[in-house]
This record gives sequence, C-alpha cells and structure tokens, in this order.
Amino acid sequence: MNGASTAAARQTVGARLRHLRLDRGLTLEAVAAETGSSAPTLSRMERGQAPFDRAFLSRLLTLYGITDPYQQEALISVAVGRREPGWWDQTVPLEETVLWHHEQAATLIRTYATHFVPDLLRTPEYEQAVQRAVQFPTPPGEVTLAKAENLRRRQESRRARLWAVIEETVLRRPLGGDVAAHVRQLDELLKASREPDITLQILPADSAFLPLEPFTVLRLPDQQVIVFHRFGGEELGDLREHERYGLLLDQLAGVARTPAESALMLAAIRDQLREGT
Repeated sequence: MNGASTAAARQTVGARLRHLRLDRGLTLEAVAAETGSSAPTLSRMERGQAPFDRAFLSRLLTLYGITDPYQQEALISVAVGRREPGWWDQTVPLEETVLWHHEQAATLIRTYATHFVPDLLRTPEYEQAVQRAVQFPTPPGEVTLAKAENLRRRQESRRARLWAVIEETVLRRPLGGDVAAHVRQLDELLKASREPDITLQILPADSAFLPLEPFTVLRLPDQQVIVFHRFGGEELGDLREHERYGLLLDQLAGVARTPAESALMLAAIRDQLREGT
C-alpha cells in the first residue's frame, strides 16, 4: 500500500480498536497495565498515528473479547497491509465483516441454502423479510433497511463465481405471506440464473437426499474456508478440518436438477405463485 493507503488503514484499525475498548468499558490506562504498553502509545494507535505489530494487536483483540482467529485476521490483515480497508471495515460490526472479507478474496463461492434464498442472490425486500423472520421481537424498520443496504453493497462488490444449490421448499415459501414480494425474488433468481458467473441448481423437495444444514465454501488463493450459517451468526473454519462438507457439495450438485432444468422449475414455481395471487 502507498502512504495514503497506509494512513487510511491505520485510521480504520485505530477507530475499530477504540470502539472495541470502549465497548468493554476499559480505559487506556487499564489496557496499558494489562498489556505492558503505555497509555500514550495506545492513544496514538487509536488515532492511527502508530504502526501495528501483529502479535501485540492479537493480544489487544483477545483482551477486547475478540478471540475468534478469523475475526482477528479480518482486522489484522488491514493493520499489517495485507489488504486495503473496505467500506465494511468502518461501518459494520467486526463479527459481520469476517465473511465479507473472505468473500472479496474468493474466486469461487459455493453455497447450499435450506431456509432462505442465499444472501448474495436476495432482493432488498426479501433481505428485510429475512431479518424480520429470524429476530424476535421484530427489529425496527431502519435496522432492516440498513441490513438490506449492506447486502446490496456486498452483492455489487462480488467478484467470485457463485454456485448455489437451493432446496425447492425455499422457493415455494413466501416470507411473511407476501406472495408478490416473493414472486419478485423469483424473477431476480431467474435473471441471475442466466448470468455467466452464476450457477443455480434446485434440490427437489422429494429428493431422497436432503441435508439439513446450510453452509458455504469459499475458495481463496491459499485455502478453502467453510461457513456454517447458524442462528448465533456465521461460524468459519478451514475446509481441511471439515472435508466431508466438500464432498457433500459435490453430492448435492449431482443430485440436484441441472442448471437448465432448475431454470424451468424456477419459472414454473413463479408462475404458479403468480397465478394464485
């Protein structure tokens, strides 16, 4: 990175560190005593006026409750110049940016969807419906709008090829009973299925093979990362430690309808729902 980029990265990381420290209710003096540093040095770091050491930054993040190695690396990679900060590094909670960081570095994203349309293929109104469906009490409208806007920006910045296997029941279930909105989502899926960098397959509801757990595998230049989509949030791991999921994706692709068959099936489902409105 050049000088301007380095300065921007330091400011981004420093602001994040300050937010994390305050969120834990810690003073600079308390952190200095815990880490063997000094309050002035920590203050300069938070203002983006000092370089970062990987080991020390890891200690700080652990002190601030960020112990997940993938969350740590998402921030450290900016701090040590491995990547330039993205828009998400400044405005989005760290636990959410981890997946996005890996998405941007991926060359191939393969996902299996069992409850909802994959997030990278959702319309804004469908994303808002998902946020309402998975949270109780229902979040305020401005929260769901913000989530939808963040997702739109993720979709626009995707560079990787996308390969999605979606269970048929997902396509037949209008969230919140809004059939018209669901039809619009199916229209967008049909458009996506014609894109050269998107492969879309449907796993029929009567298939004898119906794995329950939604997950995504990201192919990066130096590794493959698996993402488990769970109620408490996204959990990331090295695919080498979960090899059966790589095999499972291959099996799903073999059992699901071909892309051409899936497009016809998707159009039929959309037409059925449209006729019923």
